[in-house]
Amino acid sequence: MTEQTGVRRPRLSPEEARERILTAAGEILDASGYAATTMEEIAARAGMAKKSVYRWWPNRIVLIADLLARRSTVHTVPDQGDTRAELLELIDTIAGYTAGADGGQLRLLLGSIDDDPETERTILARIIEPRRALARTVVQRGIARGDLPADIDVDLLLDLWNGLLTYRSGYRRAPVLRSTVQQLVELALAGHTPRLR
Repeated sequence: MTEQTGVRRPRLSPEEARERILTAAGEILDASGYAATTMEEIAARAGMAKKSVYRWWPNRIVLIADLLARRSTVHTVPDQGDTRAELLELIDTIAGYTAGADGGQLRLLLGSIDDDPETERTILARIIEPRRALARTVVQRGIARGDLPADIDVDLLLDLWNGLLTYRSGYRRAPVLRSTVQQLVELALAGHTPRLR
């Protein structure tokens, strides 16, 4: 019962309680950032005891990883029959995520993980790998059309693009110009890509 009204609150199902906690964590993360998203603040915002939060998540790193994974949507790049257009859209998609709020929170989260292989696996499997799989598909379509070298090192190419875009948005705070995106695509189409050999 609440002290003020004497009315007993309805008991939440486990699914409802988890959803309330994740919603509260998302609100704090979006409004105040990673540092302010503490287990105490999350419990308070959700109107629940801290032990209820700890019931499902051992610490805020695991909780925020779960939240970001749940919010992570992968923008598909459809087959347009045009490798140039698809690569431009792919790099725009990567740039949008790395410069966005969730991309920034993911960088902070990855920087705070200290010898936690389970959380690393969660982030890889639920956030990074789905994006990576989409990007590989787009590049492999270009290879199949003969627009990109057959021996291209797809993973290294994607690392280079992601690394540049993450560095620009997360560390230099410099915009990624449209001309830069176009140059990256033109270099790839001209065969200036890392190779497997």
